[in-house]
Amino acid sequence: MSAQSAPNFDLCVVCKTSRLLCGEKTCPLLKKWFSNTHMVEPKITKLDDSFAPPAFFVGYVGYPRINAGPMITADRISSELIDNAEAWVDKTQEEIVQMRLSLFRTHSRIDAKKPLESDIIQRSHEVLLGVKSVDVEIELEKPIIPRILLNERTAPSGPIAPIKKLTVTENQTPLKPLEKAFYDTDLKAGEAVGILGKEKIHTNILTRVFSAGMLGVEKNRKLVPTRWSITAIDQILSKQNITKIKNFQELGEYRIFKSYFFGNRFAIIFTPDVWSFELIEAWFSGSYMNPSIKDVGVQDHELYKGRTSYAQNTAGGYYASRLGVTEYLMKIQRQAQIMIFREIDQSYRFPLGVWVVRQGVRLALANKYETADTIEKAIQRAKTFSQLKYPLNFWKNKSELYKFHKNQTKLDKFLKM
Repeated sequence: MSAQSAPNFDLCVVCKTSRLLCGEKTCPLLKKWFSNTHMVEPKITKLDDSFAPPAFFVGYVGYPRINAGPMITADRISSELIDNAEAWVDKTQEEIVQMRLSLFRTHSRIDAKKPLESDIIQRSHEVLLGVKSVDVEIELEKPIIPRILLNERTAPSGPIAPIKKLTVTENQTPLKPLEKAFYDTDLKAGEAVGILGKEKIHTNILTRVFSAGMLGVEKNRKLVPTRWSITAIDQILSKQNITKIKNFQELGEYRIFKSYFFGNRFAIIFTPDVWSFELIEAWFSGSYMNPSIKDVGVQDHELYKGRTSYAQNTAGGYYASRLGVTEYLMKIQRQAQIMIFREIDQSYRFPLGVWVVRQGVRLALANKYETADTIEKAIQRAKTFSQLKYPLNFWKNKSELYKFHKNQTKLDKFLKM
């Protein structure tokens, strides 16, 4: 945004700090956030005796010549906690950020299309095959760069540690399904992700091994920037689920679910119909993504045949929330039309990553639901049951699926005449 032009805060909500749609080199919202927020940054200058949870980070600047490497910590925090979003539900936003700031991003310049030419990547693969933290030795190439990472796509992480050498000094215990997929160099990446998903391998594990180029046909294996791999895993798993869901019987009732998670209020409506999906976000004025004096709403949706383009308005949150609802439909063996209303208020103070959306939807669908017998009553119930702040007309006017549902004439109506 130039000094002569007025800030377009609608654009900020769509950009979500990661796409720099304003044209700036760094996100103005994050710069403002850092200047107004006081976090205790780690002061470690030596990492020769370190603890490596099976975590990995791949940057995107300069692709395919990018910075990548394992994430390490001098604090002996359990890997089941420090790099597992599902374990953060009972923590505060401040606790999550502070814990993740102790997780250093090691950097080495890598050709993303030829990852195994790097000894550091080969050693990283040893660590990433399991889930326990292991001891490593690090030789720094340059001093640690005190630059922490916060955005709406990835979980927070601490300073950058440019490394020259990585030595794994403790044996990892591989996960058998992951080890099998890693050594099957004829198995396509999408098929591998699907198989590992059926084996109940956590989403965060799938993201890091996909990002580290550990899955797929041997000649096609490459590093994938972390921000891309997060959405890729959500997209692959949910798309595979949708293919199966379309063969299920339609849900026989309207179901309304709710959750409130880190300043994110979710109301989810399941409508008796064939598969379709919609996410509507309402960012309150004063929430960290929307510093304007007005609230901003955005929406993306798909009908039965699916999308042919990326969900530009709601971005990674679209695919994260879609994964959550398809997991539920797979569990109950039904298909339905889904509308998700997400309100983000001022208490969502930190950019924690898109896992907040995925986890918020999963929490809602783990709770008891209420029912209704019409779409009008379902939306009314969603507002009161979930305590949505926005008026009904906002959601109705914003929802393409509501309009489609109201205007659609189904065959069973003729059969009842």
